[in-house]
Amino acid sequence: MEFRAILFDTRSIQRYIFSGNRLKTNIGASYLVDRVFSDALLPVIREVLGEDELDDTTWLTEENPDWTKMESKARVGYIGGGNALILFQPDTAEDILREVVARFTKHLLVAYPGLKTGAAIRTLSLDAAGKMAKPHDLTALVHALKDGQNTVFPVVNVPYTGLTLSCEINGEAATAYDRDEKRFFSAEVEAKLLADRKSNEQEAPAEAELWHKLRSVLPADKAGSFLDGFTFPMEIGELGQRETEDYIAIVHIDGNNMGAKFAKCDTLTKRKNMSRFIRQATVAAFTELLEKVEQEYDTYSSYLTLRTKDGKRFLPVRPLVLGGDDMTFVCTAKVAIPYAKFLMEALMKKHIPGCEGIASCAGIAILPSAYPFFRGYEMAEQLCGAAKASMRPLYNEAKQDSCWLDFALLHGEQAPTLEQIREQEYHGALGNMHFGPYRVDAPATQEKSLAALLQGVSSLRRSMPRNKIKELRRVLARGAHEQREFLAQVHYLQQAGESIRLPQVEAWAAYEKNLWLNGATPYVDAIELIDYIPSGEEGMEE
Repeated sequence: MEFRAILFDTRSIQRYIFSGNRLKTNIGASYLVDRVFSDALLPVIREVLGEDELDDTTWLTEENPDWTKMESKARVGYIGGGNALILFQPDTAEDILREVVARFTKHLLVAYPGLKTGAAIRTLSLDAAGKMAKPHDLTALVHALKDGQNTVFPVVNVPYTGLTLSCEINGEAATAYDRDEKRFFSAEVEAKLLADRKSNEQEAPAEAELWHKLRSVLPADKAGSFLDGFTFPMEIGELGQRETEDYIAIVHIDGNNMGAKFAKCDTLTKRKNMSRFIRQATVAAFTELLEKVEQEYDTYSSYLTLRTKDGKRFLPVRPLVLGGDDMTFVCTAKVAIPYAKFLMEALMKKHIPGCEGIASCAGIAILPSAYPFFRGYEMAEQLCGAAKASMRPLYNEAKQDSCWLDFALLHGEQAPTLEQIREQEYHGALGNMHFGPYRVDAPATQEKSLAALLQGVSSLRRSMPRNKIKELRRVLARGAHEQREFLAQVHYLQQAGESIRLPQVEAWAAYEKNLWLNGATPYVDAIELIDYIPSGEEGMEE
């Protein structure tokens, strides 16, 4: 049976969410993106077709719906991953479909300023099980949507208002007066702020939605008491970093090869179920992390400044994007790598149809609290891309899933790309001093495993005083002569009875003789992370 269909997408999501350096605007923007189809598109369709002429529940409540039975004028095919597929009766006029798109995008200009979307209208052929037949399959719709992305560049902020005051957050014309902050902002920033603000003693929409999402994957007996007495930070300064260690981390985790896995879904039923199951698995993994945080929270006081507000304790982590096959969160730098490791391992344990375990890669940007947030997010994305570059050979050659992460420390004025930073700041006389990316799901016996790196950090703390660690970092950038002198000095101190040695890591034994091997050294990464991994006494290293 052939249907008329509209495929919607959201564009430049990351730039929309992370364009401001205020955590509140990031949170509000993420909420708006997450809810744009449910809260804006579906009501518009009801306005055009009639209140009872949209079926938006079957795709959620029935695992194997009959797609040919369509009693209403329209139904939701699926919503997820920044996309929404809406099916219409085959005799629906083209003008009605265009009216839906026009009203939706017009509504966005007012309620969601700055958010870019696209839409493609085509015919979609489906049988009862949702199997698609060419030429009217989903691929044709996706290609039409991509063509629109390359040719249509929507203006989503009202220009030329005549006002010359610029918004301090995104530089647009400051046309909205915020009564709480008593300042002018752009309409886009004001919409984001309002999404994460209480009104009439009601919980902020973004906060309510986050708690609802997290509790939705818990059993009823656990949901009511979940994180009782805790709250999420609303400002960067509430994450728990100490004044002398004012560093945060932006962590971006993305599923591996998900496009190829979705391509194997030969029916709309499989596609919408996989999308829903992956979203639930991602949320469930983050919920498990939060339960772990609650259990060990009291141990954080030895290396974090734990804050409270209105009798509730701030968590040291805040999710910003949570759903689909990716997630982004901000946390105090000390817990970034342990949290990323936990989440990636939790995702690998999630078994869903068509995707036995969700393998993922992560990028971790460690930066000062005042560092431009969007710049930090861009770096986290680039680091995730570097991790995926290490993952692909295993997948392409042996179809083996694997999990990798990479990290970088950002400070001051630096080159705009990860490649340039590595070339300018990590280029030693004998090679590149960055040893990563690191494989998360590999044993400590592999030199590029995260477990080996954590062993190196732990051993380095015990085996060298701070002044020698700094000296080691310095000589690693120099030539072989300086490195031989350093090793000779270490040997001399050992002979004199001092307990000093290189990190004792079985997987790095080949590097102990000359510090370098085949143009690589693992020690710089261990040195850089020594201040950003909690010590073993807190139970965070394995």
